[in-house]
Amino acid sequence: MTIFRCMALLSLGIAFCIGCSDSSQQSWESSKSSGHKKALKGETADNDEPETAAADNPHKTTNPHGATNPHEGMQMPGAGAMEEPAENNGKLDIDTIHFTVPKTWIAKAHSKMLAAEFAIPHAEGDKKDVRLTISHLGGTLEDNVARWKAQFGDKPDKENEETLKAGAIKIVLVDFTGTFNESSGPMMMNGPTVARPDYRMLGAIFQVPGDDLLYFIKCYGPKKTMAAAADEVKNFLTSLKVDK
Repeated sequence: MTIFRCMALLSLGIAFCIGCSDSSQQSWESSKSSGHKKALKGETADNDEPETAAADNPHKTTNPHGATNPHEGMQMPGAGAMEEPAENNGKLDIDTIHFTVPKTWIAKAHSKMLAAEFAIPHAEGDKKDVRLTISHLGGTLEDNVARWKAQFGDKPDKENEETLKAGAIKIVLVDFTGTFNESSGPMMMNGPTVARPDYRMLGAIFQVPGDDLLYFIKCYGPKKTMAAAADEVKNFLTSLKVDK
């Protein structure tokens, strides 16, 4: 009887271990996601997603503006998947829109959350390149401009807004200068930020006729390099062509 009891207990132990293993595997499988994130009308722009490389500034702090982001606490589908860039041949085609791209810009690998990403080489004296990202999402123009401004603590040293024209398309361009709080965590929601003094951002928003979503082009970096690249960025924006 003792032998039979021992064997029964051993069998129960093995069954319990197998059950735990299966549960763990199913949990892991269910957490996986793939494919491009489907844009929703109520969302704000996702091109605050941090660069692939970790930030290197010691002035890290919890993002004070994370609570205003509707993505807070969410794991974005496809967030870990990366799109390899095509070589910069002077053109950028995204669905029905097309741009002329300066050949000096470097096409970068980017999350599938973004439509494209470029680095604009830094000017002499600056250490970091300018980062330009493009996304196609929903939300309102006002909400997204407010959120970009909040990345300067809601109090940029300088700010300006102007309207550019690319054919019949109106492009709203905001211009902020000051201490930029750059997202540095694995996702942009409620994660740590890096304070970047003397930074400048050019943020463009436009809508293509017949499209419910907006295009967001966010360009930011050290203000010296941004000053040198500002005309190039504006020429890039106004080079926009839309399929008829």
